[in-house]
Amino acid sequence: MAASNDLIDFDIIEAQKENVQSLPGGRSARQLAQIFSAGSNGDKIPAPSPNDTRTINGAIRQEYETELEAIGESDDPLDVYDRYVKWTLNAYPSAQATPESGLLPLLERATKSFLSSSHYKNDPRYLKMWLHYIRLFSDAPRETFAFLARHNIGEGLALFYEEFAAWLEGAGRWNQADEVYRLGMDREARPAERLLRKYSEFQQRYEARPQDAGPSSPALPAVRPALAAKMDPFAPSDSSADPQASRPSPSTAAPKTKSGKPKMAIFSDADAGESSQPATSGQTKGWESIGSIRERRKENEVEAKPWVGETLKAGKKSGPSQKMAIFRDEVSSQCHVAHSFSDIPYIYDHRTNCWLEPMCFDFMYTVKSNFTSSREKTSQANS
Repeated sequence: MAASNDLIDFDIIEAQKENVQSLPGGRSARQLAQIFSAGSNGDKIPAPSPNDTRTINGAIRQEYETELEAIGESDDPLDVYDRYVKWTLNAYPSAQATPESGLLPLLERATKSFLSSSHYKNDPRYLKMWLHYIRLFSDAPRETFAFLARHNIGEGLALFYEEFAAWLEGAGRWNQADEVYRLGMDREARPAERLLRKYSEFQQRYEARPQDAGPSSPALPAVRPALAAKMDPFAPSDSSADPQASRPSPSTAAPKTKSGKPKMAIFSDADAGESSQPATSGQTKGWESIGSIRERRKENEVEAKPWVGETLKAGKKSGPSQKMAIFRDEVSSQCHVAHSFSDIPYIYDHRTNCWLEPMCFDFMYTVKSNFTSSREKTSQANS
């Protein structure tokens, strides 16, 4: 009898499978059946209404919020957020990326809370929260992965390199994906065997890829301060100088040209030398927080303000447009068919293909008629 109660009715899930958002780790079939079922115990208990469901979810949500208020006394603060996020993903299988689930603000709170914590930088639970944020809400996934690398989040986890490389591969950046896999293996990210297997599978797809392998620029470019240390490219280089000696200040005068004007010092990355550091260095000044989705889209929102005293600008009324001028052929208008020769100044003769005055037209017609009749008489006399 207990075995029959453990059976899952997959017909319920089959009818709702198009409304369920997939997760990389999959979903529990039992939980989906409980959410979408019409009832339990042989449908003796009716299914809760949408209002009842919101009430139940609101009560559970309040319990998690109460735990977050006392998170400072918890031995594992990340565990509270981890359970909270997992419950949200399971409670809203078809409405995760909607305001109803509240998943976006929850992920933003969870990721910001432990951003500066060195204890959780290589915790798989914390990295998975970032991956949920990238997959469901991030408007710039590549920049978000670079942000994680800058803060050393997931640096020792193979999952970070696998997900980053998978996104680059999907975007057609094959060379950069190969670079990310190699970077993970060089850093001995764990588990190493899974990362090596993923890389072997990627190499097989890499061989069968189209000719275009994407950009050759690095996936995680080097980072330097803005313009680094501005050096004088025209100053003579002294290889024997003390490397510990202080560099010349930016105010050092550049050599002058023949006209007496100083030359313009042009910055070059090569002059910065050792100032360029990898993207995973500890320097994060200028990118301490990735911000929220709402903060990044604030330029597209109009600030609400009272309408008192505001004037609505009406559109200008367009004046009467000029009527289209119709072309009229003066010659053709004068040469219409008339009842008498006096009505028109000229007559078009199709025989000569020219315009003639009425008198000329009459004269030529008479001459031609006389010429024709004389030829007929001559031909009759000869016959």
